[in-house]
Amino acid sequence: MSSGRLRIVRAAGLLACTAVLLLAFRWLAAELAAAHLAVEAGRVEQALGRGQPRWEWAPRHPEDLVAGRIFGNGRAQPAAGGLAITSTGMDPFELGLPIAQRLDLVHWPVLTIASDGHAAVEAGIVWADSHGEACLTPAVHWQAGAPLRIDLREQPAVDAQGRGCSLPVAATMLRLRIQAATGTSWTLRQVALGSPHPTDGQPSSAEPPAARPAVEAQLAALDGSIPSPWVWLPADASAEQLLAWRDEAVHRQAGALAVRVDHPPHAPTDAIPRALDWLACGAYLGALVYLARRPRLEGLTLLAAFAGPLWLIAGLQWGERAAWPAVWAFGGALAFAGWTHRLDGDGRRWTWIGPWTSAGWWAPLLLVPVAIAVGLVWGHPFEPIKPGRALVYVGWAMLQQWLLLGFALPRLERIMPAKPWAILGVAVLFALMHTPNGALMQLCLLAELFWAACFSRTRSLLPVALAHAASALIVGATLIGQVLRSLEVSARFFF
Repeated sequence: MSSGRLRIVRAAGLLACTAVLLLAFRWLAAELAAAHLAVEAGRVEQALGRGQPRWEWAPRHPEDLVAGRIFGNGRAQPAAGGLAITSTGMDPFELGLPIAQRLDLVHWPVLTIASDGHAAVEAGIVWADSHGEACLTPAVHWQAGAPLRIDLREQPAVDAQGRGCSLPVAATMLRLRIQAATGTSWTLRQVALGSPHPTDGQPSSAEPPAARPAVEAQLAALDGSIPSPWVWLPADASAEQLLAWRDEAVHRQAGALAVRVDHPPHAPTDAIPRALDWLACGAYLGALVYLARRPRLEGLTLLAAFAGPLWLIAGLQWGERAAWPAVWAFGGALAFAGWTHRLDGDGRRWTWIGPWTSAGWWAPLLLVPVAIAVGLVWGHPFEPIKPGRALVYVGWAMLQQWLLLGFALPRLERIMPAKPWAILGVAVLFALMHTPNGALMQLCLLAELFWAACFSRTRSLLPVALAHAASALIVGATLIGQVLRSLEVSARFFF
């Protein structure tokens, strides 16, 4: 075969692999999203079947409250088994309870509070409906330390104009309004929302009906007539579509449960004991120390360096709070990569700045106007970017591109039979570090293919990092909400 034909065959093979990877990332993201919805619905189904509250909060740190603080004359600080609340003035203060999306106060109107201590408190409830209209219930006398039960159906809530409020099926805010003498202190342990008759809130059979109406028709039928209606989503939907329909269902009625038809709800498996997570983290860090002391095969070095980041991100360990064992594994992997790279010889065939006067140096930045054009055509008006966020993102992009292009690419070039396959390998790693954000994974694969190809010519890392940061910031400012769900990765993508 002539060299020209061989190049054509290789290019065709590379294009075919890229197309397959784009489809594979879409499938992977959809499967992870469907599994997440199934587990979440199963968790709710299990809790309601046991007569447990539909929503509950167990604050232990000020960060467990909205905005991480108390609104008004109050102070919160960690305490044994809860959150110590102290009144610092005679005026009322409010504790905001974080809401993932919405709350159904029609079918789960019973609010209970568990606490410790001895304090005379006046407690009211502030909630807001789907339109953001806030309503306040009358204050009730409460001896903190004793259980408190407030049935919101029996509390004549009023809005700011004094008009009566009806309970919403999709409340957007819930706060405790507290008034107590200055210096009064008590410990908040748990707040919960439940049904007056727990069996009334249980969902019906979780078997998809034989004749399923379109998703839009199912959403339109969410009128609050039943507490926990099922919304059955199609099996061929993308991750973004699944989560968008879930969000729409919950925004219409907070008790709705959305699942994919081929992923029915199932009870969550028992969580791995934290001790085993730490044991796995310790074993991984120990293996990194062992590998760092002597040269190993390139493939093993790559696997060791990327196992930590993929554990944190692709392993869905980064949610509202990152799992600490995975965080330590991530940090250990970066340290291992840095140490191994320092000992490298020809693996350091790159520079941060390089020949900036050449046209090739500026080539990675060509994706920036492309991102702007995509935002103008398919996006929304540009949202301002805070300078601090931009600076942080530049640093984050430099770290990612160093790990990918400075550390991984030279090794892949020595492993792979040809440079284009090494470039594809780096692009795959970049995409996997954005799991399970399917659309973002696809964009990252294509972008890193271009950036890695540019880097392979100049070996200059800075222009790639700048192009990465600028493109991501532009995409975040123009495409979120229309083309992309978000720029979040790991379990944070599901929120």
